[in-house]
Amino acid sequence: MSGVTRTVAGIRASTRSFVREPFTVVLLVALPALSIQIYGVGMGQFPDVGIFAVSGSVATVGRITGAVFATGALAGVLGLFQMISAGYTDRRLAICGFRGVELVAARFATVAVASAVVGVVATLSLVILVDDPIGAPVAAFGGLALAGAVYGLLGIVVGSVLPRELEGSLLLVILADVDNVFASGLFGIEENITQFAPLAHPHAIVTQAVVEGSLATEHLAPAAGHLGVFALAGVAVYTYQVESGGDA
Repeated sequence: MSGVTRTVAGIRASTRSFVREPFTVVLLVALPALSIQIYGVGMGQFPDVGIFAVSGSVATVGRITGAVFATGALAGVLGLFQMISAGYTDRRLAICGFRGVELVAARFATVAVASAVVGVVATLSLVILVDDPIGAPVAAFGGLALAGAVYGLLGIVVGSVLPRELEGSLLLVILADVDNVFASGLFGIEENITQFAPLAHPHAIVTQAVVEGSLATEHLAPAAGHLGVFALAGVAVYTYQVESGGDA
């Protein structure tokens, strides 16, 4: 069996395992919309000027922030669960001749698909829930998909290093929450600090797409940089865990 064939087989197995969990699929649909509405209603209780360091509708910024948080946190937890559930199986496959890179590529692909699904749901929720029409929904989806991909990869890293559902989930949700505080721009934190937050650039892309109807091209390269860093970390850590027979 060639390397490509083995990777495709791994992707199919991961996807089948994922869709066989109805509750997980329901969460993909329900959580983004719920998070967006909660953030929007909560932030909408504050006046548009005088408290937060944003211009325009605070409720809209809240819904954008909720969308980015939900997409990132949910994709991260899905990446974590992928690693935990696949650890024993992947070590057995490695013994049978599968390479660690091929196995982690299958996991990456599954997380990417899940991130895209969450991004679609979050984008549709924004279109429905934001008061003004979204001028660039495709760009908004791209920003949300980037947020999901970055945290999906982070979930793979956390799942490889900390393969426990409760602790790993709490860590990812806390990281996404703190990250989102920096990314939102609500508190006037300096840009030279926020630029290092993984969600900052996807948040900026979604914000410009929703508010201005255009693509924030200057944020694409930094977002891709974060994506590349977590991808390299995920490949290195998970490949080591699988091929060394460690606890993945």
